[in-house]
Amino acid sequence: MMTWVEALLHRVDSGVSLGAWVGTLMCAVTTGCTPSDGEKELFSPPRAIIIVSIDTLRADHLGLYEYERFTSPALDEFGAQGVVFEDASSTTPWTLPAHASMLTGLFPLSHGVLSASTALSEEVGTLAGWFFEAGWDTAAVVNAIWLKRDSYGLTRDFEKYLFIEDADYRRRSPSRWVTDQAIEWISAQGERPLLLFVHYYDVHADYASLPEYERLLVSSYEGLADGSAWQIERANFAEAHIAYCLEKSDPAQCEFGSREKPRRIDVEMERVKFDSADVDHLEQLYDAGIRQMDSEISRFLGFLESSNRSHDSIVMITSDHGEEFMEHGRLGHSISTHQQSLRVPLLVRGPGVPAGVRISTPVSLVDLAPTVLSLAGLKASAKVDGLDISRLWRTFDSSLFDDRYLYGEASEGLQKAKGLPGVYPIYRSVRQGRFKLIQQSGVGAPKYELFDLGQDPDEQNDVMSVYPQRAATLMTELKRRHSVLSEPRNQGSEVELDESELEQLRALGYAP
Repeated sequence: MMTWVEALLHRVDSGVSLGAWVGTLMCAVTTGCTPSDGEKELFSPPRAIIIVSIDTLRADHLGLYEYERFTSPALDEFGAQGVVFEDASSTTPWTLPAHASMLTGLFPLSHGVLSASTALSEEVGTLAGWFFEAGWDTAAVVNAIWLKRDSYGLTRDFEKYLFIEDADYRRRSPSRWVTDQAIEWISAQGERPLLLFVHYYDVHADYASLPEYERLLVSSYEGLADGSAWQIERANFAEAHIAYCLEKSDPAQCEFGSREKPRRIDVEMERVKFDSADVDHLEQLYDAGIRQMDSEISRFLGFLESSNRSHDSIVMITSDHGEEFMEHGRLGHSISTHQQSLRVPLLVRGPGVPAGVRISTPVSLVDLAPTVLSLAGLKASAKVDGLDISRLWRTFDSSLFDDRYLYGEASEGLQKAKGLPGVYPIYRSVRQGRFKLIQQSGVGAPKYELFDLGQDPDEQNDVMSVYPQRAATLMTELKRRHSVLSEPRNQGSEVELDESELEQLRALGYAP
């Protein structure tokens, strides 16, 4: 067994930062955590584990990930007080399958939630279910239809549950009621430990925030971009999609609103084409939304401090996916598996978690469930795809992670291709270490690109010809995975949404 002194020396030999070294020392001296070469660490389970998911929060738009705009003072401070995973990836570029991965520890082809018409199978275990079985209280407050318990089942095992009905996505104020409910449950906690899941949708389009935040981050502008999801979607429509609708008038593919608020692809629809100034304005509006959300996170974290709960609560903050601003020819998210859509923040703070540690090892949202279980001293009752990433700060051993494959799958192109074959591409990706292969299919012949994320994190230079063997290995793995799992391992039931739910999803740019 490695003593904490040996662990400190190991960190020095490994060339880690002084802040990380001091974090380990403080862990050893003040909390009694003992890094070891085994699977477990000697610690008392926390009184609460809180998972905060901030929808559509792109990692590289935060100060702690070296963003130049002042978007995230509270999150920056939070990260400095705990562990920051510098290279965390989602499993998919949109909300539903990403949260399914987060709450099950499975990649989309394993949990089976690949489209907006499929619920999570009852056969798939969930994080809340495992915690409930172990005697924990479980609670979730959410405000997105994708996380509605009766519709998709991702939150079905939370004992306490509140869905915040919010039909007006154009509102400018933050989701204070989500925070208020989380605070109420923590304040009322009894003797049993608590698993709490908190979900915010504020950063997602429509990009709208209060004037005080827009004044901080939005420059003077007189163009057409308004930050609405419908306008962004109109800019993303493929020409073949528009041509189809002008000829066919197919409601399933051409109508996106309701009778009261019609949104259609027809001759009266205003076409949208953004120039670089428009895109920069959209990005600034998005940043203002992050700054506003950061203030709300600050209020929540301030409550934990003032109520003396920071010392016994582990808090994990992450996101389900990012957002694109024309880096690869599109706005928003859901279609491509480029890093702008997949790279997410992942921050952990609390008892037994060292401060000032930054970990560069690539990790995935499938790792969240096994890690949270490990922090509670529990195990999943079923096999998961993810790994316990607390090992990376407990034992400082990344050998289990070095050669693993990280997948990007369940692109919304899969669903769009059902109604409009050959119009929208289907993206898939596989990553091993610093190399990532992206496949585009569904529109013409399949296309492959290989990126070296160590040298090219924005994926601007295809290096297929430079590393042909690496490309061949990843291509073989991608083909193997999609031949073996040509059908999802677990198939959930068909989801039937009512008209108001359909309207909300379509208003956000999704096409159920």
